[in-house]
Amino acid sequence: MFFFFFDKSKLSDNKSHNRPSEQIRSDFGLEVAHDQVLRSSKRQRAALTHYLGEKNCAVEEILGRKLFVYRVNGKKYILLHKAISYLGNPHPIFKKRIQMPSSWQEFCNEAIAAKIDYDIRFVGVYHYQDNVIFVDFAKDTYLQHGLHNSSAHVYTNDLYQAVRNGVFHREDQYGNHIYSVRAKDFADYLAGTKTGDNELFDLFAKFNNGFSFGQWLYAVDKIKEMHGDSWRHWQQAEWAGWFLEYKFNKFTIDNDVLDLMRYVGTDNKGHKDGAFDFDIWFGREQFYGDLKASDIKKTSTPGNDQETFVECINKHDRFWYVIYEHETIKDSEETAYRATIERNQYIRSILPNYEKDDMSYHERMKNSVRFMKMTILELNSVTFRDVLTDFNQGKQPDGKSRQKKFLIKKKEMDKYVVYRYTYKQA
Repeated sequence: MFFFFFDKSKLSDNKSHNRPSEQIRSDFGLEVAHDQVLRSSKRQRAALTHYLGEKNCAVEEILGRKLFVYRVNGKKYILLHKAISYLGNPHPIFKKRIQMPSSWQEFCNEAIAAKIDYDIRFVGVYHYQDNVIFVDFAKDTYLQHGLHNSSAHVYTNDLYQAVRNGVFHREDQYGNHIYSVRAKDFADYLAGTKTGDNELFDLFAKFNNGFSFGQWLYAVDKIKEMHGDSWRHWQQAEWAGWFLEYKFNKFTIDNDVLDLMRYVGTDNKGHKDGAFDFDIWFGREQFYGDLKASDIKKTSTPGNDQETFVECINKHDRFWYVIYEHETIKDSEETAYRATIERNQYIRSILPNYEKDDMSYHERMKNSVRFMKMTILELNSVTFRDVLTDFNQGKQPDGKSRQKKFLIKKKEMDKYVVYRYTYKQA
């Protein structure tokens, strides 16, 4: 086993190291402690050499610079590397980074001009106790933005996912691609035999490809579509969320993937037989998820009641929030509340005993929505406590207090993202 004995006396006086931050152990555990950074290039290269093989690694002079080179099966890699460390006060303790010097950009520009036959990677080296993780910050988008001793960020959850899965890929909100790799899998990752691909992500990509992204959806058209297909929630006032659930349920059935993911949104009411009242059951991997449709302008989206959610996490270790965000035209912004009136009249034409008048729900009715992006957040036993905040739900119609729910703050979502899709208009 590869292990660096950590000498606390070598802690820098830099402010970034005056406060403990989150650390991931090789047994998946989380603790708050000081960084154990491999500060010198020599120690970082020792770690790379240990896991890539001494006979494959060397320091070579290329274009006037001494660089770490990895050669295997006829391929040549230049690994430009920096230590991963906590950003320091006042940054959150889940956030770490490497510093990308402008010299990396200069070298890449020179390498392109010289047409050298090397695969150049930007690699961060994380070290804590016996846990080493390499993070490949895919260089293209970083180079487009420009490197000016700028930071490239990696989160606690990225490191946790690497330890658990071997390879974990995430696209951040700026379009950067970050690959976190368990050290013993780094050679296979570079060879392309371990990619971090996930069949569940592939299924969501397929669903997204056929979903109504970028189209304005008029309320009554979608209500009629759901009713025509016998969707049991066709008459609900919050039609956009129910339309999403209808399309997701139909997709899983039509594509015969119920063993992988199944809509169970109305199957488990009452928390009976040990089941939980969430929307999705990922059967093969044995965990739950929930679908959320959310106005893209809102800064947060409601989660689930706290007690049930915590119980579910403790039992199944992880949970996915699958959030679809849409632009919204409220019916109050349209003349004469067209969608409100048409909806109530349509329901009455199907259900003669429907007693609500034509203006029922007019203050909150959505006239149209246009879905623009989706995000999957993974909350697990290591990370879930920090992302959720109490949401005041008020009272039930009978005056009793509602169960406390969590509120998911969108500005904090990026650190828990495991998959994202953004519709790109032509």
